[in-house]
Amino acid sequence: MADERCERQIRIKEKCLIHSEFNFDQIIALEKITEHVELLRPYLYGRSEISIFCKDKREVVLELIDAKVLPEVIVANNDWSDEDKKTIPIYLGINNKVGLITVEAKKTLSENYFEELKLLYVGKPYSNFPTNDLVPDGFMIINHQREIECTNYTADSILFRLGFQNLTFSELFIALGFSRDDIVQYIELPAFLALNLSIEQFDIILIINPLFAGDKLVGALIVLSDISSVKRIEKELMEKHTVIKEIHHRVKNNLQTIISLLRLQMRRTNSKVVEKILNQSINRILSIALIHEALSKQNFEKVNIKQTSYNILQTILSNMVDPGQNITGEISGTEVFLPATLASNVSLCITELIQNAVEHAFIARSEGSIRVAVGREQDEVFITVEDNGIGISGKAQNGGQLGTQIVDSIIQRKLKGRFSLESYRYGTKACLRFPSPYHEEDER
Repeated sequence: MADERCERQIRIKEKCLIHSEFNFDQIIALEKITEHVELLRPYLYGRSEISIFCKDKREVVLELIDAKVLPEVIVANNDWSDEDKKTIPIYLGINNKVGLITVEAKKTLSENYFEELKLLYVGKPYSNFPTNDLVPDGFMIINHQREIECTNYTADSILFRLGFQNLTFSELFIALGFSRDDIVQYIELPAFLALNLSIEQFDIILIINPLFAGDKLVGALIVLSDISSVKRIEKELMEKHTVIKEIHHRVKNNLQTIISLLRLQMRRTNSKVVEKILNQSINRILSIALIHEALSKQNFEKVNIKQTSYNILQTILSNMVDPGQNITGEISGTEVFLPATLASNVSLCITELIQNAVEHAFIARSEGSIRVAVGREQDEVFITVEDNGIGISGKAQNGGQLGTQIVDSIIQRKLKGRFSLESYRYGTKACLRFPSPYHEEDER
């Protein structure tokens, strides 16, 4: 259970980094919201689904996995219909709506529901409870009259260190710099509200989780998490990450220097064969440089292989196509993200296939097209490079060319995948297939 929760949190973090502009504190808060929605499912909710608003205003769905080990269910009646579905907004900060949680609320709860819920959060934790995580959470349960019913030891400790112990609900939020009405409006919506607070030397995440049965609001769960130590570790990691990005930048610059030297050599030769070989080498180095350039500009160690394929295609067309030819290129498919090492090997394969198409598919032709497609099928990534040229000989199809030998070697030894090459009357289609390092939902 703990491993599944950790894996889910990693997927949430990656999706937020790729698709949103959330900062570190907001991502932690979103992870904690999903954690408590999942924990409360057998008590309050049926199936649940979380979606966040992306940079381009689309929604990315973060599906919560089914827990295999759950506390005793308090629900007296498990039946519900579409009418019981609720869409609850998520706010990461006052007036900052970032997503939605869709749940199927359970109408009928046991008579001792509130007492058992209090026991769940402030009593002895279950083995799969969030308090077993690296940073234990403090919990406060408030009733529908906005009175604090109970707190756990961690909440008491956090409030004591802040100097806010023995305060009422209203007094607590006034001490935190908010008015009572600012907070109560989110409870009554209901809405999930997360606040990132810096108080002297402490960094606190405060989450308000509404508790309701059907349409009846019965109170709220307030989660307090002291992430001061996590923030210190984050600062150290960010410093290391900055160094890594600088290394990628310098590697890219060094590769560009090598490319410049090869181009100088190419200008000094009168041999078309040597010039061709140097040009091929330049394109191979450029494909690797593109990976390091992408990694030097982003905050995560993943490469968008569709964007990289487009960059490689444009680079080769500008470097290798004769002035008298009109060879066009196009890219299609879905965005697929790969780790840096895997992306480097894939980029070399794509480079070889596009180079082969430019060199051999359009002999004695003035125009043509090369199409690259990237996508996923189940747990495999596929990349196809297709042209509308003259086709290939049997020798080339059986791996007689150096480019196809390079691709075949990389796909088998590095990517553990398959490589196929098919020739038609009006062109050639090369296809790479290899296992995806990520689950399919991570690419949505």
